[in-house]
Amino acid sequence: VITNKSKSLNKKHIILESISQKEEEMIASTIELISDLLVKICEENKIKKCNKNFLLKSFTCENIPSISIKDYFLRLSKHAKVNESTIILILIYIDRICNMNHFILTYYNIHKLILAAFVLAIKYNEDNYYSMVYYSKIGGVPVAELNKLEFEYLILIGFRLFVHTQLFEKYYNDLMSLKDDSDEEDYDEEYEEQEDDEKEEEKIKKMI
Repeated sequence: VITNKSKSLNKKHIILESISQKEEEMIASTIELISDLLVKICEENKIKKCNKNFLLKSFTCENIPSISIKDYFLRLSKHAKVNESTIILILIYIDRICNMNHFILTYYNIHKLILAAFVLAIKYNEDNYYSMVYYSKIGGVPVAELNKLEFEYLILIGFRLFVHTQLFEKYYNDLMSLKDDSDEEDYDEEYEEQEDDEKEEEKIKKMI
């Protein structure tokens, strides 16, 4: 027998599940925006002459990882279960390490930078987090190397993990403006496709 109380609990569980799913979709959307931005920067830096002193040796892979920036970012987020604010912090920390040290983002160093920034953002912003062994497994690097990356990252940003509200809001708003631009482009493409379909239908009608 299902009582009114159990019905209420089930309804609450469904609501919580839908909220959680909505949050996950928002996080995935934010990650996609940041990934697209990082890809654009890496593409631009491919045509520049990179000074070897600015290539973050500890964070640089010998070969470009086979996993894309977006898929790597999504993998970390999926297995670590983080808030959207933590994702924004990762972008800020990556920007911070580059600006403070004149580093250049490339396809060779971006994955390890994301991983180290990811760990730091989680530890600073989340109430609960996993062990470094766990993060090393989902990040695909040995735990000793991840510990080294985390410590070196902290040194390079002067242990500056705090982010002022105004700065956080600026990054967030800039990302949302990119999302709006992307949505407009998608709408324009959809509208153009619809127009083409209508024209094609008119041609067929005339032929008939």
